[in-house]
Amino acid sequence: MKTKRIVVVGFLAACSNAWMLQAQEALVQPPITVQQPPKDEKPKPTEPAKPGDAAKPDDAAKSADPTKPAEPTKKPITKQVLAIVGGDIITVSRERIRGGTILIEDGKITAVGQDVKLPEGATKIDASGKTVTPGFVAVDVGRMGLATGGTGSDRNAKVVDTLDPFDRNLMLALGVGITTACVEIRTGGGGFGRRGVSDGFPVTERFLGFDPDIEEDDIILESSQRDYGPFVSLCKCCGLPIIPTEPIENTPEAPATQQKNVVIKMSFGKLEGMLVNESAFLDMTPGSMSGALGQHNWREQIAKAKKYLVDQAVHEKSIASGKREQPPRKPVSDEILRLVKREIPLRIAANTVSDIRDQVGLSKELGYKLVLTGAAEAWVVPEEMAEAGAEVVYTPRRRRAPRFGEEKTSGTWIEMSRVLEQTGVPFALSSLSNTMSLDGIAGRDLSSLPLEAAFAVRGGASEKTALEALTITPAKMLGLDKRIGSIEVGKDADILLLDGNPLDYRTYVDTAIVNGRVAYKRSEVRVLPD
Repeated sequence: MKTKRIVVVGFLAACSNAWMLQAQEALVQPPITVQQPPKDEKPKPTEPAKPGDAAKPDDAAKSADPTKPAEPTKKPITKQVLAIVGGDIITVSRERIRGGTILIEDGKITAVGQDVKLPEGATKIDASGKTVTPGFVAVDVGRMGLATGGTGSDRNAKVVDTLDPFDRNLMLALGVGITTACVEIRTGGGGFGRRGVSDGFPVTERFLGFDPDIEEDDIILESSQRDYGPFVSLCKCCGLPIIPTEPIENTPEAPATQQKNVVIKMSFGKLEGMLVNESAFLDMTPGSMSGALGQHNWREQIAKAKKYLVDQAVHEKSIASGKREQPPRKPVSDEILRLVKREIPLRIAANTVSDIRDQVGLSKELGYKLVLTGAAEAWVVPEEMAEAGAEVVYTPRRRRAPRFGEEKTSGTWIEMSRVLEQTGVPFALSSLSNTMSLDGIAGRDLSSLPLEAAFAVRGGASEKTALEALTITPAKMLGLDKRIGSIEVGKDADILLLDGNPLDYRTYVDTAIVNGRVAYKRSEVRVLPD
C-alpha cells in the first residue's frame, strides 16, 4: 500500500511541474525579431523631397513632438441663414421697400434692401405678393407663457423657471401677429390681470379674462363667473358679458401694491430666447397715489430712493479709496431705484382728468418717466401730458359716457388718437381684454389687438402712427427699441408675412418669424378660421 501511495504522489507531482512549466511558457512573450538586410545588399539612400510634394499625414504625425498635446480639430462654423425675398417691406422706421429682401443670420437682421446678395446655403422664403412688417408688440398681456400665470405663492421664484414655451396661447398670439409681449406676473392670491384692476375701473366692471387658473375660483365660482368674473352682468340673449358704458369716477384710495411683469417672445416650442427682460415697468395698483396721504407716502418713497443712491455712491468711493465700511441699507425695491434712475417708467392707470393731472404733476415734480393706462379722458389735457413727456396705453374702441354737467370735458372720444398724435403724445394700443379667449368672444380678447389700430385710424390718426402704436412705440416704452419694433440691420428678426394691409381686419398672418426662426405658418397651424 505504501508503494502504491508513493507512486501516485510522484505521478501527481510530475503532472503539477509540467502544468507549471506550460503556464510560465505561455506568460513569456516571444522575442521581437528585426529583419536585417543581407550583407551583400546596401541600404538605399533616401531621396530628397521634391518641392511640389506635400507632406503625408503619417510623416507629419511621426515628426510631431510626442511631448506636446495634440491640437483639437476645428469644426467649421455653420451659420443659420434665412432670406425673405420679394415682399413689400414696411420697415416702420424708414421708407417702404418694394420687392425687397431681408437677410437673417443667427436670429439677427443682417441686410435689408432690393440688391441684397444671397449667400450659398441660405434658406429662401418667397414673400412675393406679401406684406412684410415687424412683429407686433403687446404691452398689456395677462396669463400667457407662464406656468399657472406666474410665480404662485413663492415671490422669490425665478421667472425663467416659470416660462412655458408650449402654452397654446403663444400660438394664438402668433396667429394675429404678436411676437413680443409684456406679461403681468401673478404672485400669491391671484387677481392681477382682471380687467377692472389693471385699468383702474371698479371691481363691478370686470369682464373677460378673469383668470380661470385660480384654484379657489375653480371651486367656488360657476363656469360663466370663472370666464368673465363674479360681478359681471351677462346678456340673456347671447350670454356674453355686457361692457360697461356709464361715466367714469375718480379712482378711490387703495394700499400701494407693487406688481411685477416680464417681457417674453412668442417663441412657441423653444425656451431659448423666450425671456427678454424682467420688470420693464414699475407697476403700481390704481388708487395707490390717490388722495393727499397716498401722494405723501409716494413722495417719501422717492426721497428714500434718491438718498440711498447718494449714500451708495459715497460708499463706493470709500471702498475704492481702501476704506472698509458697511454698505447703506436698501430702503425701497430695486424697481423704484430703477425708476428714480429713469431706467424704467412708472405704469399706472388713470382715466379721469383729475387722476391724469395728479400723475402728470407727480412725474414732473419727482422726475421719472410715466406711462398711463386706460387714459379715457386724456384727450382733454393732451398738452399737459406732452409737456411732461407722458405716454399712453389705451383702447380706441372703449366707450364711456360723459358725466352729467361735464358733457364736453369728460368721457371717451373717438378722435383721441388724432388729438394725441397732433400734440406729440406717444401711444400704444391694448385690447378690451388682455388675455386670449376661446369662448367665442370675437373682437374682444387679445386677438383683436390689430383691430384697435384700425380704429385708431378711424379716430383720425395716420396709418403710419397706428402701425407704430403696434410696433416701435410699445418697444420704446419697454426700453427695447434697439432690439425690436422695426426692420433694421442689427435688430432681432421678429418678422411677419401678411397677405394684405396690416391695418385691414381681413388680413391674415401667413408666416411669423421669432428670433430668426419660423415659429408659425398658417398653412400648417390654422389657429384662425378662414
